[in-house]
Amino acid sequence: MLEVLLENEFGHIELYELAKGLQALRFVHQKGQGSVSLYGGQVLSWQPHGQQPVFWLSETSHYRSGKAIRGGVPLCWPWFGGEVKLPNGELHKVSNHGFARQSQWQIADIKLLVSGVEITLSLTGEQLSPHWPGAFELTQTLVFDESFVQTLTMKNLSQQTLEYTGALHSYFCVGNAQETQIPALNDVLYDDKLSGSNGQQSVLKNCLGPTDRIYHSSKSMVIVDHKWQREIEVSSQGCQQWVLWNPGEEAKTIADLHADGENEFICLEAANTHWQAIASQTSVSISQTIKLKVIG
Repeated sequence: MLEVLLENEFGHIELYELAKGLQALRFVHQKGQGSVSLYGGQVLSWQPHGQQPVFWLSETSHYRSGKAIRGGVPLCWPWFGGEVKLPNGELHKVSNHGFARQSQWQIADIKLLVSGVEITLSLTGEQLSPHWPGAFELTQTLVFDESFVQTLTMKNLSQQTLEYTGALHSYFCVGNAQETQIPALNDVLYDDKLSGSNGQQSVLKNCLGPTDRIYHSSKSMVIVDHKWQREIEVSSQGCQQWVLWNPGEEAKTIADLHADGENEFICLEAANTHWQAIASQTSVSISQTIKLKVIG
């Protein structure tokens, strides 16, 4: 199935079948091309004209209901990691990263402009998880032009304050993770999820793992990709941490990660890993902006 939803002199946007029962949007524009899955409300790809792809997508990713898609920009919401906070304040173990990335989103708006493509998706629900039963509305705005801007707005429709943790779980495509650096993370305090140690500081020599760290910084980051001779600048708004993840040799144990894929990406995630309150009938937003720069 293929349906052209919008077409003009700047490009076109089409709806296609990603897999049986799963739909996605694909656009071609004079500024570049990309795709977004309605399942999970997940950006799958973005490639500005004349550039290498910005986001990485596994060749063996699962595309079926109940499974997360490996790559692109999954949404971790309404919890990050594998814990939720119960009404009595206790933490309860759950499956990783919440239900937004395994939910069916709706198209709210699409625009084909001279500057680029704008896609707005929405997800509304209540009682989607016994661990997080609150009524909510999510609105995700995606702007693809010279840069990429992703904004996730969370509205609490319930009668009580809700709390969330979350992340914009970006898989960045790089020439080689071992030849990639993020200088702004050097000597920033981090918690190491692999060793269980907190409050560490070190120099990050490269981005090939196994690495799973929560860095306590909200400053803009620059991913220096020496092999592809480019920089990816990532800034966040409304987020308190950065999460850096690459499985390294442990990739062999991940069924939906193709062979040697760990060398092709790094995950740098704009995140709130500490519980954040959303008062009843109010909204909060988190966002990230991504820009590219060629280096000589």
